[in-house]
Order: sequence, then structure tokens, then C-alpha cells
Amino acid sequence: MHKNRNKNRTQSPIKGITKSTVNLSGNAIGKKVTLSGADTQNIEKVTKLMVDVIRRQRRLWRKELNDWQASRFARYQAEVPKTYLMQELYQDVMLDGHLTGITGNRTLRTTNKDYIFTIDGIKDDALTELIKDKEWFENIIQWAHESTYYGYSLIWVKDFEKGNIKEVELIERGLVVPEHKVLLYDINADKGIDYSTIKDILLYAQFYDNVGLLEKAAVYTILKRHSWGSWDEFEELFGIPIRIAKIASQSETVKNEVAGWLEEMGSAPYGVFPIGTEVDIKENSKTDSFNVFFQKIKALDAELSKLVLHQTMTTENGSSKAQGSVHENTLEEVIYTEEKKELAFLNNRLVPAMRLLGYKIPDKAKIAVEKTTDPNDQIKIDGVLLGAGYVLTQDYIEETYGVEVESMPGATQEVKNPDNTKKH
Repeated sequence: MHKNRNKNRTQSPIKGITKSTVNLSGNAIGKKVTLSGADTQNIEKVTKLMVDVIRRQRRLWRKELNDWQASRFARYQAEVPKTYLMQELYQDVMLDGHLTGITGNRTLRTTNKDYIFTIDGIKDDALTELIKDKEWFENIIQWAHESTYYGYSLIWVKDFEKGNIKEVELIERGLVVPEHKVLLYDINADKGIDYSTIKDILLYAQFYDNVGLLEKAAVYTILKRHSWGSWDEFEELFGIPIRIAKIASQSETVKNEVAGWLEEMGSAPYGVFPIGTEVDIKENSKTDSFNVFFQKIKALDAELSKLVLHQTMTTENGSSKAQGSVHENTLEEVIYTEEKKELAFLNNRLVPAMRLLGYKIPDKAKIAVEKTTDPNDQIKIDGVLLGAGYVLTQDYIEETYGVEVESMPGATQEVKNPDNTKKH
């Protein structure tokens, strides 16, 4: 992938159609690093390859607050921001179960809808088939929405032919510098490719600021992890009663043997000891000390819920119906906003890219969300219409409520009363 697109086009099997190819490998795009037997003594080349491999390996040690500070320092550099440390931190904090749940909740409420093509507001079935049940499309709308948390998503159309996208891939976020619109050659490079000039095979999505919501969530998850660790230590110290064996013998051999028996007891309610041995069990009298950790974890989970979902009652029990409705409405406002962002991304970036890749999509065609009606709400609306004297068609009733209507009251009355007289 180069700025000069002519050097990066290869002939497609379809005559007259060019296909974009992208090679991301080595220390820099277009500068592949390979080793052969003759290179074993080339210290510079060997070192370059090893450094590149090490840099691209995900570091799995637990992140702490100092890692958060260091990643923010690198991310907010004015001249050359470095994003890989922050993205590595985000991967670590997303191991938190509560955070995974609430981010997934917010994403599913936006992506788990039926996206369709419309022309002048009317659904076009033929165009809708281009995206319906397509794995690449489902990946695109998910990765685009996840930019809310990670800051951005740069999606690569990895494989396609004229009018048919086959595969897409999310480019490693640590290689992207959104402020400069650059895809770096490697994570420590200062230069790269201007992805904003590539309109067909690179799709940039950003639904929040370009740092992401997880910057704020990271502190809560790190502190929460500390509380889990402290609670675990508390459980080891006070959760299981301490067993003390008193023996008459001063022999180290006997002491070690009794100690071994105590260890082997584990959670067993019994043990066999020699005569003269007393086993004393010390139970912890402070049964509510765990609340220090439990309440802190609950508070941190609540803060995460407020941050991601803007409320807490859709993830917690104990709220009244009225309070729950208010919180649900708050979440719906968030989802509505992100639905508009998703549609803006699809219509301003994906649809033009699809046209460049050979899809025959009219200029007036747009992607929209197919609206579904809640039958309970629709019954109330239809009741008002019927009460006002309006007549609903058989097709409308069958389509709206998913039922088959054998005959309509008006038609039956017409058959039974051809002279339009009323029967009492």
C-alpha cells in the first residue's frame, strides 16, 4: 500500500478490472525483512528482524496505574503521538467482565438491527441483498461502533472482486495515528501511509474522540483488580479457620510430620494425629470485613456503568419500575445518537467505497435501519384509527401482526347482506 496507487495495482482475473493489494509485513511496508543462510552474520539485519518480532508481540503482564500514565504520555505527544501503548492497555482492561458486558450491551443495541438499502425512503430489496447476511458487513458495523471505546477503527477491505467484497480486516490500532491520518510502517516509526487518500479499501471510523472511552474506564478496572486481589488475600488469611497443632515432642521430625498432616487435611473435616497432639481451630470473628472490598468493587462497577451506559439500573437489580424506565430512556438516547453515527459512517464512507469497488449502487440509494413496530404500541394506534372510522386493509393487518386473516368483517357482511340491510 503506497501513496502512488499505480504501483500498488495488480490485474484482476476479471478483464479490465484492477484490484488493490496490500502487504503489511516486516519493519516497514514495502521493506520486507527476510533472512537466509548468508544473512546469519549480518548483525544489523538479524537485529532488525528480531526487534520487529518482539515489538509486535502482545505483552501479557498486568497493567497498573503507572502503565496508564505512560501510555497517556506517549499518546498525547504533540509531534509524533504513539498509540500502541494505549491500545495495549485497552486490551488488558477489556479483560474485566463487567466492562465487557456493558460495552457489549451498548454495541449490540446499535448493531443488532436490520440494515437495508433505501431509495427515496423506500426499501430496495435487490440492493439490500448486497449487505444482508454478509459476514464482512457485520464485521464492519461492529468494528466501526467499537471505535467508541478504542478511539478509532481502520478497516481494510482485504479481498474483493468487482461488485463483491469477500473479506475485511481490522488493522492493528497501534499502527494508526488518527491525528495525522497516518498508518505507520511499524509501531515505533515516525512515518507511514496517508490513509485518508485511499477511499476504496481503507475505511476510517470514529464515533467518539480519537483516544476512546476506555481511557477513562482503565482507572476503574485497574483499581477494581486491586480490590479483587486484596479480597483474595483476605480470603486466604481469614476465610479458612487457622489450625494450630500442639505437640509434646520437641523433635523436628515429629513437627514436620504433623505439619505435613495439617497441610494434607485441606478442606477435609478430619485428621489422624499421634497421641498427645492437640489441634486448635481459630475462627475469624469479623464476618463483615469483606465489605471493604465488596462495596468498593460495587462502586467501581457502578462508575463503569455510568461511563459506558450513562446510567446503572439496566445492569443492576433493586430499582423501581418508574426509575428503571427513566434509566432505560436515557440509554435509548445514547443508542439513538450512535445509530445516527453508524448510518453516517455507512453512507459517507462505506457506500462510496462500494461504488469504487464495482458495486452498481444508484446515487440516491442510502443505507437505513429497517423500522420494526412494537405490536403492543401499534394495537393502541390502530384502535384509535378504527374508533375514528378508518378501515384497515387485510394486507396491513397480516403484515403488521404476522397473522393470516381469512376474511374481513366488511367482506363477510357484504356477502350475507347483499342489499346492505342490517341484521339485528
